[in-house]
Amino acid sequence: MKANINRVVSRLEDIYQCGKKEDGTYTRMAFSEEDVKGRELFASWAKRLGMTCHVDEAGNLIAHMDGQDNDLPAIMMGSHLDTVPDGGRYDGVTGCVGGLEVCEVLKEHGKVPKHPIEVIVFTDEEGFRFGKGLLGSSSLCGQDPDVSDDELDIYGEPRGEVMKSYGITSANVMKAKRDPKTVHSFIELHVEQGSRLYKAHTPVGVVSSIAGVNRYDVTVAGEANHAGSTAMADRKDALVAAAGFINKVPEIVKEYGNEFTVATVGTIKVTPHSVNVIPGTCTFSLEIRDQSAEVMKLIENHLRQLLEDICKKYGVTSTFVPTSYHDPAPMSELVRGTIEEAVKELGIDYTVIPSGAFHDSLIMTSVFPTGMIFVPSKDGISHSRYEYTAPEDIENGCNVLLNTVIKLDEK
Repeated sequence: MKANINRVVSRLEDIYQCGKKEDGTYTRMAFSEEDVKGRELFASWAKRLGMTCHVDEAGNLIAHMDGQDNDLPAIMMGSHLDTVPDGGRYDGVTGCVGGLEVCEVLKEHGKVPKHPIEVIVFTDEEGFRFGKGLLGSSSLCGQDPDVSDDELDIYGEPRGEVMKSYGITSANVMKAKRDPKTVHSFIELHVEQGSRLYKAHTPVGVVSSIAGVNRYDVTVAGEANHAGSTAMADRKDALVAAAGFINKVPEIVKEYGNEFTVATVGTIKVTPHSVNVIPGTCTFSLEIRDQSAEVMKLIENHLRQLLEDICKKYGVTSTFVPTSYHDPAPMSELVRGTIEEAVKELGIDYTVIPSGAFHDSLIMTSVFPTGMIFVPSKDGISHSRYEYTAPEDIENGCNVLLNTVIKLDEK
């Protein structure tokens, strides 16, 4: 049994059309008209296969295929259909279409699995619209996504109105919580969103874990003063001190981290923000990611000391405030091991790698036996209209997913 790659590519293109714009950009924002259209299209394919579809209280679209014994827990596959602004045609959707392809191949060959099979399209994985993602997977796992109808999105629209497109309300999302006994395992096929597989010409990545993330708001406080009349020796320039710190972040990561440790300053703001005024304060974000909580803490400690030393040098002060934290999420040994069995049996070259990016699997690992399959992103590009994964790589991923499901069905 093998995936029909022409069918998969055709469906990826059909979903792509649900977000393609006349100006060449591509966006399928959660809860948008384009998103709803894509979900309706996906549901129509599932229904043609004789699968039943329903939308839970968190807006997750779940396609169900009966097994020999529907009292057994379901083997679940899936990902998300929503994109970031001008995002890619493969991120998320590959896992949804790939999951559906597994079901269709099983149907074509008359193989009825012992367990029921479900393909899930998670709600608002990307989270850019309201500034918080993983809504569907969080709710399914019983983790409060902390949403309210009064929240405004980036366009000033209240969440309560926006979520009507899915027929759901903020007050009910936690009712989507799934009993762990009803799910045998979850597998997410996804493009890597990095360049390791592509650079190494490796067709498949078996994901070991998803990186933990620690985020902070850092503020350096100096003294605003006239840019023309304040001598360099008399300045307490917050931006200069902040720049000195930011410049050293890569060195700290290199010295105390590993090849998968990353740290990023992604936003920065100075006040008074005037061309002729020395910056009095500088506030910036800091994010640390690694597969080990201990490594993240080690990097944090060295960065705190670095900031303290730099502030003394420039006669300024600082605050270093944690804003959010996610534990590293190792994959289930059961599912990860089964993926490795499947890829070896198929004779496809693979490597075991961690994921630095968030996925719905990050949340799913907390409740259900979870595994991820990566396929290469050309040049490591993702979250971009230029994102591309070759058909032969998608075919490999779908076949690994198919064989993993068949093997898990026996376990």
